[in-house]
Order: sequence, then C-alpha cells, then structure tokens
Amino acid sequence: MSAAQLAGQMEQIILGRIAQDKLSVALMPTLANRVLVLLQDANLNLKRVIKLLEQDPMLAARVIRLASSSAYGSTPMRTLDMAVTRLGVQKLRTLLIELSARQLFISRDPRIGKALKDLWDHSVAVALVARDLSAFSGHEKDMETAYVCGLLHDVGKPVVATVLLEAERAVTTERGGSWIGSDFWLEVVNLAHRKVGVALAEKWMLPDEAVKAIEECAEYDSTNRMTPANFVRFANAVAKREGIYPGTTDLEDADAIIMIGRSLLELNDEIVGKLTASLRERVVAQGAEL
Repeated sequence: MSAAQLAGQMEQIILGRIAQDKLSVALMPTLANRVLVLLQDANLNLKRVIKLLEQDPMLAARVIRLASSSAYGSTPMRTLDMAVTRLGVQKLRTLLIELSARQLFISRDPRIGKALKDLWDHSVAVALVARDLSAFSGHEKDMETAYVCGLLHDVGKPVVATVLLEAERAVTTERGGSWIGSDFWLEVVNLAHRKVGVALAEKWMLPDEAVKAIEECAEYDSTNRMTPANFVRFANAVAKREGIYPGTTDLEDADAIIMIGRSLLELNDEIVGKLTASLRERVVAQGAEL
C-alpha cells in the first residue's frame, strides 16, 4: 500500500469519527465549547461566561494565571471576574482554543510523544510570528485571529499520528512484527492532516479565517495579500528556517517561501529581524504561561 492510499484511508476513518463524535483523541472540552458559543453571541453576557468558567476550577485558574502574567502588567488578579474583564473577549477565546488544542499534542507513547511536543512548539512559533505580522502590517484588530490560525495550521497532524498509531498496534498485534517505518509514517501524516485539521476547526465552530488558514496555507493568495492564511504561510517557513520544527526541513524551499512572502507582504530586513528575534525563547515563555 502506498503512502497516498493509506493517507486516504486515514482521512476517511478520522473524518467519520469526528462527524460522529467518536474520535479517540481529545476534542474540545464541553465546557470550553459552551463558553466559546457564548462568546460568539452578539448580546454577550460576561456574567454567564464567568458562571460557566467557575464550573471548571482548573480552567478558571488558567484564566486568572494568564490575566496575572507579565503580558498584562503582572498585577495579580484575585477574582475570576477581574481576570475575564482584563483579558477581554478575544484573549479569552484564544486561551480556550489554545488550551483545547494543546491536549491534542500530548501523548504518553514514546514513539510520538517527543514529535508531538516539537510539533506543538512549532505551532506556537508560527502563531507568534503570524500575530506579529498582523501587527506590523497594520491589522492590529486581527492579531488574535492570526495567532489562532497559526496555532491550528497543523492541528490535524497529531490526530492522524495518534489514529495511525492505533491502527499500527492493531495490525502488529494480529500479525506480529513491524508495520511501517518512520519516514513512511511522516509521509502519511503530512498527506492526511489538512482535511482532518479543517474538519476539527469546523467541529469547534472556529472563525472562517482559521478554517481557511488550515486549508489554504500551502500557497500564498496574491489577490488578497494581508490575510491570516498568508501570515501563517510566511510564519511557517520562518519557524522552519529557525529550526523550530520536528524532522528535517528543506531549507531552500523555506528560503524561497520567505523571499516570496517578503515581497508580497512588503517586509523589510528590520521587520523580519524583529519577527525572528529570540523566537525560541518566546515559544518557551508562551508555554510557561499556559
């Protein structure tokens, strides 16, 4: 069986499970999903949001912790009400999505645990650069959207990897011996993850921009230049060029994507330097806040 054939089978299996809410890996927690639905309401009532968050002490603690972090002046927030007010709707939405997505990149299995952790670091790096790009391009109001798009651009990969591991276990238990090598494994994941990521984003009722960033980030859109998908495309190449990516990277390809993106997004050396400055350290710091 070729990698493309196996990837097609994985797609069908996973998309079916997502549609039926039978995916073995964690989807968005019910309470987080309920809060996100409230945050989309035009007649938003923050008191209802706070009451929902109070039902999950760990989630409430994360909200308070983020609101008390250095990004918000390091002033301790003593109540959930104060924390939610300080964060605002957009930041709270981003936090809920981030915490939910993070669960997908955690595995106790040694075969994929390290790879998923590295993939999460890559996703955070892409998110940070995409958010900064949005700001440098004069689209400050879309910064959180760009961050979420960057964070989720590879969200299908851990799902495919996990389900592929389940399938391998079933086959090897029945037949014995090994099934596929690591290179073949990665090829299947890379071929199958895009449609799975789109299905997850739609299942989570994420903004259309996030769905498009997952679906279309393989190519720049030259007709509508300043979009989250274009920011993610550039940021993805930057993160790979900086070595924040699991596995091997085609540096020539990454450099070509960066060069095209610099022209399309009108980025000079100073801006590119700011985007890449201490990127790895920023990824570590971002992880520490969650």
